[in-house]
Amino acid sequence: MTEPLRGAVLAAGHGTRLQPLTAHRPKPLVPLGAGRLIDHPLAALRAAGVARVGVNAHHLGAQVAPALAAVPEVVAVVQEAELQGTGGGIRGIAQALGGTGTLLSVNGDALFDFSLAAVLAQHRARGAAGTLALRRVPAGSPFARVGVDRDGRIHRIAEVVGPDAARQDLILGAYTGALCMEADLVARLPAGGPCDVLRSAWRDALADRAPLFGAWVEPADAPWFDVGTPDRYLAAHQALLTGALIPHGAPDADAQGRRIAADAVVAGEVVGPSAVLAGAVIEAGARVGPGCWIGAGARVRAGVRLTGCVVWPGVEVTAPAADAVLTG
Repeated sequence: MTEPLRGAVLAAGHGTRLQPLTAHRPKPLVPLGAGRLIDHPLAALRAAGVARVGVNAHHLGAQVAPALAAVPEVVAVVQEAELQGTGGGIRGIAQALGGTGTLLSVNGDALFDFSLAAVLAQHRARGAAGTLALRRVPAGSPFARVGVDRDGRIHRIAEVVGPDAARQDLILGAYTGALCMEADLVARLPAGGPCDVLRSAWRDALADRAPLFGAWVEPADAPWFDVGTPDRYLAAHQALLTGALIPHGAPDADAQGRRIAADAVVAGEVVGPSAVLAGAVIEAGARVGPGCWIGAGARVRAGVRLTGCVVWPGVEVTAPAADAVLTG
């Protein structure tokens, strides 16, 4: 009998690059679209059939467990008093979840629309100990750092090299932050202390010629966003508005690209593509859009003009703004 899948969302860290958005809430709980940043990797794991997920937390970590209490898949939140890195994060989550099933790990600040189920299928079909989800990138790209042969076998991961890393036929791809690991590969992680998963367990396994593979995500141009800075945060919302990323939980778009909740009150003007979520109010004389995301319960006062803005839930906007995140 196959052991149940295990899922990990790596969501610890200081959220420094995303400041000031993380001043009062941890990065995984920052509003994103119609939910929170962490809802997107959780949805990806759910779609892949993962029913037991662990999340690690650090900055303002006490907020995370209560916020995820109603998410049935999240069965463990691991608080890291000291940051443990990607390897230590996976180790702690694996220990908290128990079991020996395949572990699917994703970065908590990544938004993507490729299928983790397809990556998992390739992983299992090859009998792999570990699989990295890879994107095809142009030759010479600084992100092309994982070298695989034509069978998909990994021979180098940046400066982590295997015995055949000098082969001239390697194809270089970009690591997306999503991976599969079997229990024997997880067991190669150091027993304690901070560590990088690729520079510890994967380095050791690569040296031993263990079956490590790359799985090319499909379609090749599937969107992927690292929501690490305010600019990337704004760009992710534009991708949600245009449908480049699936806007989970948002109202359907009308012919003008406007996603307006049924109970939103719109007395002013909304220019698509834009979204106005549940209970939000756009007062008479206000103009919202294009490119605006108005959170649930927010209010845009009369005469205010917004373009390219993200307004957090419950925030009252009294002054015009452009290309800004309005957090209240």
